Amino acid sequence: MLQARPEGYIGKQFAEGFTSYFIAGRYSGVLSIEDGLTQDEGKQLLEKFKEGLLSADVQDLAGFESTVSNLILSLNFPAHVGLAIGMEMQGVLYVKTVGEGQIYFRRGKQFDELVSGDTSASGYLKEFDLAVFTTTRIQDVIGKSEDIQAFVDMLPPQDIIEKINSEEYGEEEQGFVALFVEFTTKTAVAAPSIFDEAGPKINDPMAIEEEETSPYPPASLSVGGIPVVDRGEYQKSNSSSKIVQFVRSKGFIIATIVILFALLAWSVVFGYQRRQAEALNKRIETTKVEIQTKLDQAKEGAFLNMEESLVLLSDAKTLLAQLKQDAGEAKSSELDQIEKMINEAESSILKREEKPFDEFYDLALKAKDAQGDALAVADDSVAILDRSAKKVYVLDLQKKSLDEYVHADVSDAGIVALYNNDVFFASSGKGVMKFTSQNKVRTMIEPDSDWGEIVDMEIYNGNIYLLDNRQGEIYKYLVTEGGYSDKNSYTASGQSDDLSNATDMTIDSAVYVATGNDLSKYLAGTSESFSPTFPNKDPGFDRIYTTPDLEQVYVLDQKQASVYILTKEGEYQRTLQSSIFATANGLYIFENAVHVLSDGKLYSVSLD
Repeated sequence: MLQARPEGYIGKQFAEGFTSYFIAGRYSGVLSIEDGLTQDEGKQLLEKFKEGLLSADVQDLAGFESTVSNLILSLNFPAHVGLAIGMEMQGVLYVKTVGEGQIYFRRGKQFDELVSGDTSASGYLKEFDLAVFTTTRIQDVIGKSEDIQAFVDMLPPQDIIEKINSEEYGEEEQGFVALFVEFTTKTAVAAPSIFDEAGPKINDPMAIEEEETSPYPPASLSVGGIPVVDRGEYQKSNSSSKIVQFVRSKGFIIATIVILFALLAWSVVFGYQRRQAEALNKRIETTKVEIQTKLDQAKEGAFLNMEESLVLLSDAKTLLAQLKQDAGEAKSSELDQIEKMINEAESSILKREEKPFDEFYDLALKAKDAQGDALAVADDSVAILDRSAKKVYVLDLQKKSLDEYVHADVSDAGIVALYNNDVFFASSGKGVMKFTSQNKVRTMIEPDSDWGEIVDMEIYNGNIYLLDNRQGEIYKYLVTEGGYSDKNSYTASGQSDDLSNATDMTIDSAVYVATGNDLSKYLAGTSESFSPTFPNKDPGFDRIYTTPDLEQVYVLDQKQASVYILTKEGEYQRTLQSSIFATANGLYIFENAVHVLSDGKLYSVSLD
């Protein structure tokens, strides 16, 4: 029966990761996690992984692969993991790699990469076969497959480890780990501990104490000072006559035939897998070049022909999708790099920037359980409507001081406004009201039976503008000495766009209206040309904001978690994306940042 003789090496550990080799019963391999956990957490994770392996009932390759995959999921391994693992059972070796894991194999004088990436395989073992469990980091330390073959040569595992220790690799060996497992008829003894300190070391728990018990002959020749042994020709016996008798025996002939068939099966299996891997690698490289060409063309032509650039971008995504479907889980790291390349090109073409957000102010600091249903901005103050608390909060943006205005009628309000330090609120059923003190209100405009649904209110030059999306109208109430005039239709007859789905408006002398799927602009009641061309499909318009002092118009799209920045002539400039935009129900600009209201808090997203 063949026994595994493992010898391992661990280079310098990652600063915020974990690297080790392991032996657990019939299993042996290496685990490398570049970041995301401490050394102690890595040791605990590996111990749980080993316990799971030892408790599993594995009978074939499918069971082996399923056991490893299920353990990775159940133990919540980090996304970027390198794993190379093997299991010997009844003379058959089952192997699997994940992520950056690699396994090389030596049989006689033949040496090659066996599996890498997310791959599994199996085959019959032969005495003196050597499996090398490692990760792609071995290429930084030793080199490519032919370099590793020259380095390993015909040496036994303990001599390979000594040879590694004789070299100085410096920072290149950070994260490097390798486990060399040779299969012999020699009975294995206790395996080395996986928790030795990281760094160059010799792990030789199976060193041979008596020369006559070693299965290895003295070196027959030397190449560059490295002893080379032809194990295929080496046999040891106390009597040449016994050897002759054994060779001629029926058992030896049958065993030889079985081994030859096993070797043929092994060669067929791994030869097919190598050919498949080579074909996939070639296709990935060819597709990557094709995608890069399309992306370059898309970026070059985006300024003059955005539609053609978007077609090229879509073609690149289709090529990647087909490649992912054909490759399955294999080569995920290479495919992730291509996807990242497409995303970066798309952001460049669409002038799209992903931005983080910061909390600017939490209403709960002053008012517990405060909510924000709507907001309005004037100068350096923002008014926030809280219907459930029957309050309007007014926040000084510079001082971050908060005042509260309380009245029962606020519970029916849907909109709020600020003008000359006065707080207004309105509802379709009760009209427009103004706080005369922090707990008293006065009705400024009585409710009108002709109103449909008042969804927004703006005050400009003292005049009040109401947006009615049910009637598709903008009403204007002129300020007078005693209050306000009767309502006037702001839009000229026959000049109004369809405002039946309007959600928000803003004024800077012109009136800008967002209608969910369209934008409108009016100047002195007359419709102006305002039709931006957006590079992304199906943009939505939930909120819109500008002031006379701003040079741009800002439009909130909750569905795509975006804020679009336009010129006041309707020319698209750029897109900001941030996850907080998906839940925002109001926006304004303050100190070169987009501020939004979401769930009782104000957040800021930098414009830089």
